[in-house]
Amino acid sequence: SMLPYRLLTSLSVPSSSSSLRFMSVSPSLGVRSRKNTGGTEEVRRPGQPVQWIEDATTYADAHSVVLDPTTKLPYDEKDLRGRMERTARDALKESRKIKYGMKKAADSKINFDHIPIENQVVLLFPGQGAQFVGMGKKLQDSKRAMALFEKASEILKYDLLKLCLEGPKTKLDQTLYCQPAVVVTSLAAFESLQEREEEILENCTDAAGFSVGEFAALVAGGLLKFEEAIRIVAERAAAMHECSQLIRSGMGTVKVVAASRLEDAMAEARLKAKEAGEMDVCEIANHLLCGVKVIGASELCMKFLEEHANTYKFHFVKRLAVSGAFHTRQMEGADKRLMDALKLAELNPAVMNVYSNFTGKIHGTKKAEIRGAISKQVTNPVKWEQIQQTLYRKHQDFVFPRFIECGPGKQLGSMLVATSKKAYKSYENVAV
Repeated sequence: SMLPYRLLTSLSVPSSSSSLRFMSVSPSLGVRSRKNTGGTEEVRRPGQPVQWIEDATTYADAHSVVLDPTTKLPYDEKDLRGRMERTARDALKESRKIKYGMKKAADSKINFDHIPIENQVVLLFPGQGAQFVGMGKKLQDSKRAMALFEKASEILKYDLLKLCLEGPKTKLDQTLYCQPAVVVTSLAAFESLQEREEEILENCTDAAGFSVGEFAALVAGGLLKFEEAIRIVAERAAAMHECSQLIRSGMGTVKVVAASRLEDAMAEARLKAKEAGEMDVCEIANHLLCGVKVIGASELCMKFLEEHANTYKFHFVKRLAVSGAFHTRQMEGADKRLMDALKLAELNPAVMNVYSNFTGKIHGTKKAEIRGAISKQVTNPVKWEQIQQTLYRKHQDFVFPRFIECGPGKQLGSMLVATSKKAYKSYENVAV
């Protein structure tokens, strides 16, 4: 039997102007055609496969009933009903996915709407590369900060404060020592801040740390105890140090524009490395901010990028003072060791929103997912640009929370000002 257009009006079909296509119907021939740039194309005759209806029948069929309510479509009623039911079912499934997906994301976020936006505090913790000899000197008047250094030294089995204050720089810059030093100094700065502002912890709503700085954020946010975090960071540093010894590698900052062909350049660099019989590591390791990336690559690949930047229309800014291609697949193996260390640690409920470098979003509440995101961080790019954008959107009519960078340097503040000068007006740094 044929299904009249009038019958289609009884079917529940959502309106979607974006999915309409101009259709023409030739009732005398019993053939339905689609007009396109190539002319008129016959799309179905009786006897053609029923599954073809999936592409042939659009919402235009239902809506065009107003043009000719007596016209019949050249499809069986059963076929059309099945098509419409599947369409409605798929639409419902997608809407539920969106609805409950948003609900799930919202559920993992702690609501601090009771705190005026101008009183809210966003904590920022730097990563490896921010260290300098002498850091910690301005924290020596803080009893809580010094107690933290003492506790860390007991766990690490060496005098961490002495290393931070006196160096030597060559030792402090080594991954083994640098990562614990940056995390402890950052948390010591946070302790010093709490001594000066006793009520500040109650107003801390968000914590985000760059790379290894994420562990400082996890401690500040209540997810990890300080002692366990230092043990995990020490294991992470040792594992990443070992991976970095496999090949000569490093990291470099690049700037890109719309015309840049960075992906092509990295692909060509990897090809050159393969041809030379070397490990072909050349990946984006950090998304810093819009148009600025950090590349992690083998020495051969890094040289290729430096020498061919003009050809591929990007600017190679500088190399970073690190000893390996962190946050790339060169760190495979370190992720497993990190996961093993995380499994031994107790994760506690967060007291503020803590951001994941791996997802660029707030950590959820499932412990397995938190551990997974932390361990994957070492082999995947840091999504700092995405985290910054989320934090920037916290404003209310361009009234921003306080952004406080706790730790050595002001690199995160520099990236914040590049993202939003208005947000940067609320930026502070705890000197170390």
